[in-house]
Amino acid sequence: MTQKGKKTLLQIAGIVISLGLIILLFYKVDFSELAQALKGANYWWLIPNVILIMVTMVFRAYRWKHMIQPIKIIPLSRLFSITMIGFMANNVLPFRLGEFVRAYSLSNKEDVSKSASLATIFVERIVFDLLALLVIFGIVLIISPLTLIEELKIPAIVTICVGLLGLLFTVYLSSRGKRESHILKRIISIFPRKIRPIFENTVARFATGLEFMRDWRQVFWVTFHTFVIWVLLGLSNYFVLLAFGWSDMSVAASFVILVVVSILIMVPASPGFIGVYHYGTVLSLGFYGISREQALSCALVMHATQFLVITLVGFYYLRREHLSLKQIEKEAEQS
Repeated sequence: MTQKGKKTLLQIAGIVISLGLIILLFYKVDFSELAQALKGANYWWLIPNVILIMVTMVFRAYRWKHMIQPIKIIPLSRLFSITMIGFMANNVLPFRLGEFVRAYSLSNKEDVSKSASLATIFVERIVFDLLALLVIFGIVLIISPLTLIEELKIPAIVTICVGLLGLLFTVYLSSRGKRESHILKRIISIFPRKIRPIFENTVARFATGLEFMRDWRQVFWVTFHTFVIWVLLGLSNYFVLLAFGWSDMSVAASFVILVVVSILIMVPASPGFIGVYHYGTVLSLGFYGISREQALSCALVMHATQFLVITLVGFYYLRREHLSLKQIEKEAEQS
């Protein structure tokens, strides 16, 4: 099968999964109760929710600044605009191309190699974010009902393995330097001689993006900002719960939603994580005895708020940076 055929198949699979979950969620739903729940919500609580969402995006840009700093000093405002464009692209483009869009945008605007940019994004998402999520997950398991442990045991194990492998790989690369890795040399040796220099240069540029791992102060600040981001994301969910009048529900419930949704969005889905996001939210609220109609109404609002805010702001910066969505999608696919 050609590369294009595989991409098409994966895209179809994501759409099918999203559509299947949406059908499952709305199957035998009392639409009058769903509408009543949406109508009865106090949407003023979405103001602090939106504020926290945007604050987390600022912290994401600030974290990225610490990771890029050994390569080049880039203004926070520039990294914030690129971050917003990347997360917007995740919402509207398939295959989570937003991560590659960020790398392309940084390379295009700041003359930082795509490989080095991708290295920082890889470490950010696959190592720091996952490890922070694991810590939060552990806390959630301690303070949440025992049924949650059984429901999430297998996804948690997979997440832990991916996070630890990513951490070991990152530490190894950063400690061995650009061209000193014996493992990487062995991997490179299996490629034809003609393309070995190209692959070796790519690995070298990738390793450049891990330079910050050699400075414990940069690692500390990246870790600090990572936990701030995830704590604020969990708290932002709580304001949506308040919007639906569930003030008696503990703050822990918002972090349960955060963990469950974060695990489920790893599953292939349509752009914007439609279906998997909603299913994760409904599943989480089910642990607290919330009916499907009420939980689904909350899921719709929670997802719509994040989707619209990030997408609209991202498109604003896309236009301000004089980029086109078609152009960045093409570059991201090539990356």
